[in-house]
Amino acid sequence: MRMTNPARASKSIALVYLARGAEPDHLARFNAFLESYRRFSACVDHTLFVIFKGFRDDARREAARAVFANCSATAIFTADGTFDIGSYAEALPQIPHDRICFLNTNSEILCEGWLAKLAVNLDQPRVGIVSATASFESLALLDPRFPRFPNVHLRSNAFMMNRKHAVDVLPAFNIQQKKDAFLAESGPDSITRRIFGMGLMARVVGRNGRGYQPASWALSETFRRGLQRNLMVHDNVTRTFERSPWEEKKSLAAQTWGEHMHNRTTMLLPG
Repeated sequence: MRMTNPARASKSIALVYLARGAEPDHLARFNAFLESYRRFSACVDHTLFVIFKGFRDDARREAARAVFANCSATAIFTADGTFDIGSYAEALPQIPHDRICFLNTNSEILCEGWLAKLAVNLDQPRVGIVSATASFESLALLDPRFPRFPNVHLRSNAFMMNRKHAVDVLPAFNIQQKKDAFLAESGPDSITRRIFGMGLMARVVGRNGRGYQPASWALSETFRRGLQRNLMVHDNVTRTFERSPWEEKKSLAAQTWGEHMHNRTTMLLPG
C-alpha cells in the first residue's frame, strides 16, 4: 500500500512489518497492526513489505498472508531462529529502498504522519537512526557484558535507518538466542553504539514530530513516562506500562531512566 504525500520524497522508503506466527494470537496481532496502518496515514510515499516467519505449517502461513491480501504488500519469507533483527538482516537483499522502517509484530500505530515524521528526522544532518522509543536501562545484572546504567540505546520495536547503514550494521549480529537479541539492542556493541561509532547520531521521534537527543529522551514522554502521550507506535512493552498500577509505573520509570527522568542532563553518549 502506498500513502501519497503531495511533496513526494526524493528518497524511497520501505516499511517492513514482521509477521511472526509463533504465538497463538498472531492473527489478532497482525490485524491490530493492519487496522492502525489503515487508520493513520503515513503521509509519505512508501512500499510495504511483510516478513512472514515462525508458522507451524503452510496452512497457518497462508491464513496470515490472507490478512494482508488487500494491502499490495510484498511478501518476504525468513527463518525463525534469529529473532527480529536477524530476520530484518536476512530480508535486506530483497529491499532496495533508500530508507527502511522496521516494525515488529506487536506494533500498533498511534498517530497521523508517523512514517513521515521518522523520515524527516532521519534526513537531518548526521542522523544515522531514529526510533519511536529508547531507554537507558541496563541488563548488567542479567549478564555483566551489558553496559552499566545509563545504557543509552534506541529500542528496536519501531526504528528507521538508511539502507546503507542497515546493510553495514544489522547483518553483523549473530543472533541464536534471546540474550543475543538483547545484546543487539542494548549490548556493548549494540545497533545504537555502532551508529555512534560511525560518528552519527540517534534520535527518538515523538508524536509531535520532534526528534529528541539522548539528553532529552527521559523527558520526551515516549516510553515509560507519564501517559506516554508523545508515543507514535505502541508495542507489547508500552502497552504493559500503560496498563500497570501507579506504583509499578514508578518502578519501571526509575528502572528505565533513573535520576535522568527529573533532570535535563548533558549529552549522554556511551563511555
